[in-house]
Amino acid sequence: MIIQPGHPCWVELATNDTERSTRFYETVFGWKHHWTRDDAGRDYAVALLDGEPVAGVRPLDRATLDWTPYLAVADLARTSDRVRALGGKVLESDPRTVPGLVAKVLVDDPSGATVGIAQPVDGGGFTAGVPGALVWLEFVTRGPRQADPFYRALFGYRQQQVGDGKAVDHVVYSTGGDTVIGRVRMAPDTPATVPPRWIAHFAVPAGLDFTETLNRARTAGARLRFQPYPSPLGQVAVLADPTGTRFAIIDPDLASDWDTASPADDPYDD
Repeated sequence: MIIQPGHPCWVELATNDTERSTRFYETVFGWKHHWTRDDAGRDYAVALLDGEPVAGVRPLDRATLDWTPYLAVADLARTSDRVRALGGKVLESDPRTVPGLVAKVLVDDPSGATVGIAQPVDGGGFTAGVPGALVWLEFVTRGPRQADPFYRALFGYRQQQVGDGKAVDHVVYSTGGDTVIGRVRMAPDTPATVPPRWIAHFAVPAGLDFTETLNRARTAGARLRFQPYPSPLGQVAVLADPTGTRFAIIDPDLASDWDTASPADDPYDD
């Protein structure tokens, strides 16, 4: 499977309770988890949907606020150098490789947001854009003037303002004819302690509608962060899973117009 540079090629959950986390996402999306080890011998779970890889889970000694998306690159070492040249930081001295899937590193962009860059290895595939899998990324930052030029230079994204650029600053990043990221500026009154964030949006599973999926998630221990809202991509609910990591469910069958202001700009990090 060929994944174009700049497209999401992996999404990963770092959690301090792998058993609780994997059980939750299996319940909500029907994933199965296959435990393996990365190239350094560290435990790693690959989430499978109908036998295809859709996400990764790795142990961490603390809870995390968000899922981490990884954006595809053709050459990991060269892109890491480019990140530094553009004012970003490479957070890992060596790539971590999930055998048969991706070699990956974490970086900070100039606005302070952490994101992954990854190079598919051994023909590794990633299933997205289907029910129960990743379908959209929302990127919320207080530093759009630093973030937009960085991602444009790194990936060649086309960037289109869909808000008014003032009261509502919402830019869509596109590449290769596909829209891949929605970048939202944080509200001006957001507390300074709130970090930038990536919100991974997963489509409701096959056979379930939006309400059924939301109820299933809440019964399994998720917390609804605010009321569901409409978007051109579908009805959205942003939740925190049982360990506190944020994610969104989305039902593309309920797509509708909206005012381009994203309620995913949650001003709290609780």
